Amino acid sequence: MKNNLLSILIFLCCAITTQLLSQRVLAQTASASMTLEQLKAVKAIKVANLDKDTYFKSGGFILDRYEERPAYVFTYSDGITRKIYLYKVFTAEDTKELGLLAIYKNEKSGEIKPFVIPGASADRKAWDAYIDDLKYVGEKEPGLMSTLTFVLSREMAGLLSGGGGKSEDGGGKKKEEYNFCFAPDAPVTLADGSAKSINALNAGDVVLGYDATTKSLAPTRVTKVDTHEGNFTLAGVWLTPISELTADNRNALTAPVLLEATANHPVLTASGRKALGDVKAGEVLYRYDAAANSVSAYHVVRAEKAIRAVKNVYNLVTESGAYLVGETIVLDK
Repeated sequence: MKNNLLSILIFLCCAITTQLLSQRVLAQTASASMTLEQLKAVKAIKVANLDKDTYFKSGGFILDRYEERPAYVFTYSDGITRKIYLYKVFTAEDTKELGLLAIYKNEKSGEIKPFVIPGASADRKAWDAYIDDLKYVGEKEPGLMSTLTFVLSREMAGLLSGGGGKSEDGGGKKKEEYNFCFAPDAPVTLADGSAKSINALNAGDVVLGYDATTKSLAPTRVTKVDTHEGNFTLAGVWLTPISELTADNRNALTAPVLLEATANHPVLTASGRKALGDVKAGEVLYRYDAAANSVSAYHVVRAEKAIRAVKNVYNLVTESGAYLVGETIVLDK
């Protein structure tokens, strides 16, 4: 009897906290009403690496790690480590927030349970589906309900105290922060080494890609071209070959080349994936060497947060996950 009452209390606490959390989170950003079909689609999304995949697009949705939180980790007296990962869910088309995705993982069994938490304005059927998951899925996995309740309660407490990652202007991330893009005239390197403006490319075109595992260049197919309209500021870095910085027999140095994109667009650096706006002078990026048909290391000699403003921006999604803009390796979102 006591166990049943405890389960009911945990269930009610989780449901109430979820409703309050969704109201507070969605009040900070432009939101949309989640439908039952959308809830099912989000629930079916498979995250390849929960610890590394903090932002990605899938099936018309954007998943973004909630306030950039690492996983909540719990180790109970049974010796089993349990984790909860939280993601904000947005529509990819207009970046309106739909709700939250909470993913439970049992480190011993490998069991993974997703819970899609609708926004406060969601369709009633979506909320019914979430409550059913709490009841019929959550209660079958020992430790799941208590960990999920703790995480949602903790986040709710942070929001009530004025924290929770609230930005200086009183809201969450702005719409443009989810648009990782280049100017219309950004030159994309094609498979034959020539270049074409990014706004002239279409899904199905073949460009020169890069495989980070083999560190080799190879043709890759464009699977999607993202286009966004608005006012966007481009950041930029100027690059110079490392060989020129160390050579002592040159009479003149090559003028630095400029790579520009929205500040959040990821590029490949010597230390791994990094947003262009976070790249600093002295860091190393990689560019295409046509003569050797390989990549060469380039030093960043200068970095600026704002180079120019453009109204339309573009991004490619490729099969390899990396392509070349201005002959410099950039990464998919």
